[in-house]
Amino acid sequence: MKVAYVVLSHRNPGQVLRLVRALNEGPAGRVLVRHDPRGPELEKAELERAGGEPIEDDIVVEWAGWSYLELMLSCLREAQERHDPDWVLILSGQDYPLRPLAEIEATLEAAQIDGRLGAVREVERHRPPPGDDEFFLRCRYRHYTRPRAMGGLPGALRGLAYTRDLPPLIGLRRLAPAPLEYHVSADWITLGRRALATTLAAAEDRRLRRHFRRVAIPSESFFASVLLNDRALTIERDHRRFTPFPHEGAPHPETLTTADRDRLFASGADFARKFDSDVDSGILDLLDERRRGALGR
Repeated sequence: MKVAYVVLSHRNPGQVLRLVRALNEGPAGRVLVRHDPRGPELEKAELERAGGEPIEDDIVVEWAGWSYLELMLSCLREAQERHDPDWVLILSGQDYPLRPLAEIEATLEAAQIDGRLGAVREVERHRPPPGDDEFFLRCRYRHYTRPRAMGGLPGALRGLAYTRDLPPLIGLRRLAPAPLEYHVSADWITLGRRALATTLAAAEDRRLRRHFRRVAIPSESFFASVLLNDRALTIERDHRRFTPFPHEGAPHPETLTTADRDRLFASGADFARKFDSDVDSGILDLLDERRRGALGR
């Protein structure tokens, strides 16, 4: 069995190298890293010494935009072409494993599923009340870059158009029917061989590409919608990642520290996010100790 770990990173090269070394503890892993060249330099030679393979491309990534989904699809395609893996996991450079990699990979090998998604939400066909319509707006409106000088639109227009700040967009209500039923989920995904093939085939569908180019934060709906509309696939709605947020609707997860040790150990997850070694490297030491101790090292 081959497992490809695709790491998307943009900061803290030392922590990324530490993650790469941890992921290489498993017998089946291949670790591919796409580090944003606009961030602090991650030296190619150091990455390769740590057991990682660099992914290099010309994609300029805009957080939450089409380019981010394009990057994810490009990395998945690269992993498939290089290694023809049985499983692909997308991780961030601020993820870290909670369980021994050999156990994680053995669980994947035994799994009778095609992929894993985080908590899934179906997007309503008709607009729910304001305050509960975030995903409806993201998917069922066409989005365009919002001019910097443009103020917000009044709520009375929400049925036809609205503005958002993160990312700065203006959305216009779609009139044509959607090409598939919408689902949203976290975009840190785990794909088996069949789910990977389905995803990459959908990425070549021009109609779907045109459609999702105008969805807000398309990475959170493209994968879930494509996979869950394929009834031949068995998708588990638990991606086995522990990612606590400070409050509902927060744009970024909590930074986990040694104070979160008990929560991390009790989560039962395979990976957690997010960690920052500049804030607290001790928690990574604890996770290494626990993970390696489980193997009797």
